[in-house]
Amino acid sequence: MNIASAGPGTAWTRAVDAVRPLLRGVAEIFLQSHAGAGACLLAAIAWQSPTLAAGCLLGAATGTLWGALRADRTETVMGLHGYNGALVGIGVLVALPPSLLAWGLVIALAGLSTALAQAWRRRLPGSPYTAPFILMIWLLLAVMPVAGWAPAAAALPAEPAQGLAAVAVGLLRGVGQVMFLDDPGSGALCVLGLAWAAPGAALRALGASAAMLAAAWVAGFPMDALRMGLYGFNAVLVAEAVHQALPGRRIALWAGVGLSLLIMRGFQWADLPALTAPFVLAAWMVRCAHRALSLFKA
Repeated sequence: MNIASAGPGTAWTRAVDAVRPLLRGVAEIFLQSHAGAGACLLAAIAWQSPTLAAGCLLGAATGTLWGALRADRTETVMGLHGYNGALVGIGVLVALPPSLLAWGLVIALAGLSTALAQAWRRRLPGSPYTAPFILMIWLLLAVMPVAGWAPAAAALPAEPAQGLAAVAVGLLRGVGQVMFLDDPGSGALCVLGLAWAAPGAALRALGASAAMLAAAWVAGFPMDALRMGLYGFNAVLVAEAVHQALPGRRIALWAGVGLSLLIMRGFQWADLPALTAPFVLAAWMVRCAHRALSLFKA
């Protein structure tokens, strides 16, 4: 074979191999190691805000590069070093307007969150899930008023939908809010990405979002938060995390989903930024309860 003709193909293959871990890192936000799903999720972010998509890419690239240089190659290829950084990149640019400071903080906090996640995996049982991202954004929110950093301008509220349209919008927002997305079109692209990775994951996401939408309405929780999907996104993540950790345990899955709603409401009562903390806490609690019951039965 002619060496010259092999060159472009080899370069293309290397480029694709380099991009796949990055896209898998984005997909791992929803606990999926699938490059195609990651591409759909990036499209979902860009649909609402190209700036947030750029922040997501920069954060994921920072985490993936850190993993390639400092951590296990298999974990890096799977995208496990990209998802906390990707979420940090979005979170920083939700909190701060685009600037040299904001982009610098994306790199710094994404790298720190990745290092924290890696240390967790090496020294502690279970998955850190999105805990490193949560800690980084909480730190940022605490520092901002002290440092005098002006927050990003709040987005104008969308005109509320009515009837069945309101249900559909709330359902899709409950999926999209995992990545701070309140545009129902972005939520639909998220569902499409999940369906590409695993149809069951898309069904679980929609089911969890729908269940929490109904439960929050029955409980009389604030309608503004309900319409924005704020009671569904943690449940979406819990459903997938428990399904993967305890396959076939439907009682555990729905217990975790319900628990995430109660924890979310607790954060609202305390007037604290919940982010994905209800997901992390609910997933940890379900896994600990399952382990305790297993020991008791033994």
